[in-house]
Amino acid sequence: MNKIKILTFFVALLGSSIASAFDSWYVINNYTGAIGRYPIHIPIQYYDTGGGGNIKGVYYYDKYRTPIPLYGRKTSDSIELCEITNAKEYNDHINEGKEYDSSLCPFKLIDGEDTLHGVWKNEKSTLDIILNRAESLTNNTITISSDNSIEIPFWGQTKLHNFIGVYENTEQGVSVNKIKVINKKSGVIEQTIDPQLHDCNFGFYMTSVYQNIESGNAQSDVWLNCYSTGKDYSVIYKYNKISKSYTVVK
Repeated sequence: MNKIKILTFFVALLGSSIASAFDSWYVINNYTGAIGRYPIHIPIQYYDTGGGGNIKGVYYYDKYRTPIPLYGRKTSDSIELCEITNAKEYNDHINEGKEYDSSLCPFKLIDGEDTLHGVWKNEKSTLDIILNRAESLTNNTITISSDNSIEIPFWGQTKLHNFIGVYENTEQGVSVNKIKVINKKSGVIEQTIDPQLHDCNFGFYMTSVYQNIESGNAQSDVWLNCYSTGKDYSVIYKYNKISKSYTVVK
C-alpha cells in the first residue's frame, strides 16, 4: 500500500515529528442530510498537501451503509466532490494524486458554514442536496457534539461490514479506542474493536483520516494502518465465519 507517513506530514506542515493516540491534526466536518429523498451521512476532511485537491471525504446511504470515497476541491464558498467507484480510481486519485477535472464531479455544493446545499448530478439524474453539520473535529478538539465524540467511517470495508471509528475528547486530547463493526444490511453493531491493541498506534497515521482502515486483498479482511517511525506497519483483521467476528491475522 502507498502510505504517506504522519511524520513527514508533521515536519512539512506542522513543525512537529510526534504522533500518538492523542495527537489529532485533522479538520473534519460531519454532515447529515439527503440526496434527493435518500438520507445520507457525509464527513468531509479539509487539508492542503499541494496535490490534486484539498478535501477528501466519504459518504454512505443510510439504507445501504456502503462507504463511497470522495475527493475534490473547495474554494471560499463552494465544494466539488468526485466519487471513487473502483480500485483503479482509488489508486489514481488517492494513492497517486493524479490531476482531474473537478467540473465533472457529481457533487456541486455551496458552503454555508453549518450547512451545505447543492446538487448531485450524473448523465441521467440531477438531485437536490441539503446537508446539516452534526459534528466537527478541528485539530485536537471535537465540537458541535452532544457527547464529545465524532464518528468517522473509514474507506476500508468488507462485503458484509463497514467500520466506524469513534474519536473522543479526553484529558490528553482526542483519542480513538473504539471501532464499530456494522452489518451493512441490518445496521446492527456486531462487534467493537480496540484499534490500539497489538502494538498499533492507530487513528492519526494516514493523511486522509478515512484511510486509517483500508480494504484488504480479500472481501473478508481489512488493514488497520498504524503509526511507525520505521517500516510501514498494519494489523490485519479477517472475518471468521465460525465466530462471526473479526480476529487478527498473525
